[in-house]
Amino acid sequence: MSDFPLPRIKDFLQSVVPFDSMEETELQRVVGLMDLAYFPRGEVIIQAGEDPSKNLYVIMNGSVRVTLPRQSGEELLIDVRGEGDTFGALSLLQGELALFTVTAQEDLLAFMLPDEPFRTLVRDNPVFKRHFSFSLARNIDAVRRAADHHTTQMTGTETLGLDAVLTGSRVHELMSKSLLTCLPATPVKAAAILMTQRKVGSIMVCEPGGRPLGILTDTDLRVRVLAAGVAPDVAVAEVMSRSIKAISPQAFAFEAMIEMARHGVHHLAVTEEQRLVGVISDHDLTMVTGSSPVGVMKEVAKVSSLEDLAGLPRRMNRVMETLLRLGGSAEYMLDVLSEFNDRLTMRLIRLTQSAMEHKGLGPPPVQFSWLALGSAGRREQALHQGQDYAVVYANVPPDREEVVHTWFSEFARRMIEGLSSCGFKGTSEAVMNDALLCCRSEAAWEESYLAWIGGGHPQALAMAAKYFDLRAVYAETSFVETIWNKIFNAIEANRGFLDRLRMAGSQARPPVGFLRQFAVDSDGGYLDRLNLEEVALQPVVEAARIMAMDQRLRQTNTLERLGAVTRLGLLKDRMAEDLYEAFSFVTLLRIARRLEENLNGKDGGAYLDPADLNRVQRKMLKESFQVVSKLQEFTAQRYAQ
Repeated sequence: MSDFPLPRIKDFLQSVVPFDSMEETELQRVVGLMDLAYFPRGEVIIQAGEDPSKNLYVIMNGSVRVTLPRQSGEELLIDVRGEGDTFGALSLLQGELALFTVTAQEDLLAFMLPDEPFRTLVRDNPVFKRHFSFSLARNIDAVRRAADHHTTQMTGTETLGLDAVLTGSRVHELMSKSLLTCLPATPVKAAAILMTQRKVGSIMVCEPGGRPLGILTDTDLRVRVLAAGVAPDVAVAEVMSRSIKAISPQAFAFEAMIEMARHGVHHLAVTEEQRLVGVISDHDLTMVTGSSPVGVMKEVAKVSSLEDLAGLPRRMNRVMETLLRLGGSAEYMLDVLSEFNDRLTMRLIRLTQSAMEHKGLGPPPVQFSWLALGSAGRREQALHQGQDYAVVYANVPPDREEVVHTWFSEFARRMIEGLSSCGFKGTSEAVMNDALLCCRSEAAWEESYLAWIGGGHPQALAMAAKYFDLRAVYAETSFVETIWNKIFNAIEANRGFLDRLRMAGSQARPPVGFLRQFAVDSDGGYLDRLNLEEVALQPVVEAARIMAMDQRLRQTNTLERLGAVTRLGLLKDRMAEDLYEAFSFVTLLRIARRLEENLNGKDGGAYLDPADLNRVQRKMLKESFQVVSKLQEFTAQRYAQ
């Protein structure tokens, strides 16, 4: 053991994952087994192809380059690691010849933990075992367990006042357990008396065995009984709301919020084995969190002016903050945001049609559909992101085409302006061009799709990729169903299209890691800003799109596409799990950053400063980048012509 003071080693390790999760006595024991080593700049510490490492190295000061030798003699940069990072674990645990070369990039001080004590830690300590399991899905779980406040550590949203208690709130902790129930045959008057005596606004209607059948609320009594002139002795089964939805008491609170928002209800029956054990309401959640998506969703349908509609996205921001506090997954949060955006778009369609009729322009001349494209088509649209769309109208005779196209172009122009007023980004100069280009007949759109598949120019294909992530938000035609069949048949006859689509996509390579306030790219260069969408999300989106189209799958959501191709055997389960975690983590980080910018009145655009990332975020991003790189290699090998 060197003369380096043990307390300083201990203080340092308490800031290093996963040592920071160790008990005081265990950490003290490990510290006593460590030694301090110095390596001058340029010294090779581990050589690829030689014996495995004899130590786990924990960098105290300086940095190392991790490289992979090529047959040409060149070294491919895999990673750069700095203070608080470790190296040597891979070859040590696998007991095989070292795969990578590790070289001191600058003068290096590192603590060394010998192989046997390290192996024992990995074997006996679950956190160490997960951390060094070389799987992103497992490592993210280890990071979450190691962090005191994992949501704050992962997303960096301290300003949102994240509460570790709320993060894990379950339905059974928030639900009302003092149940008021009645049988289906109970007279309405008797049920109303029970509600009055208990001073509640609803009563659950259940079978004798406890299975919920419906709910009778104050609103039901006013609308379905008093206003309708129904006799007070009628059975509650005749007037109750039957759209009661059920949820497990073990479900998370944010799942309850999302279920209410998705179905437009204010109450959920909490059931175990189909037996009612409680009720959770929108009010219960709002009392704890301060906001809920249910009211905002319902408000969309009530607004009668563009001005009122434009104010709702700000309220939706508060809902997203709440979901983040409750530990909502990226999948759930994007689902809620997409549902809100869809409802807002449909309401705007009605308001726009009404305004055009009021101006004497008349109703739509033929049936049409409003399609969401790109991120909106995938249900992955970020806060205040621009919305790509297409208007598809029914085919008309040539002598009517100009009149019909003119009406829909004006309709699209007004829609774009309305969406812009609601916070969806876009440039005013492009409004008219977009309106003209994105309004076409079914035949014209079909012609465009087949042209792209048949031999589109790479630049045109890059622009057109978003059109293969399509879904109907408002549909009076069956265009989406029809065009998918034609797309798949055309790809079958032209298999080279998938490789052309891959080559037309983003060629950006993710960074290999972080060093101090910089990200490090694959050439060893230092980056002072990161576009996470470009380097971590878009490559996954593009790969999932190509694989789904290859397998004739109509899903457009990236995670759903990945799940579907995995079930078909195209992706291995391990890679699919890691991709899910990588995509979800980066998405959550982007949402959290955007919310934080909104709170501070800033707009940082697409870029992130690596210096703003904490140690946990850097580790998880680096793991995510590695998984994305593997996916890029996989698709290149599978689809290259």
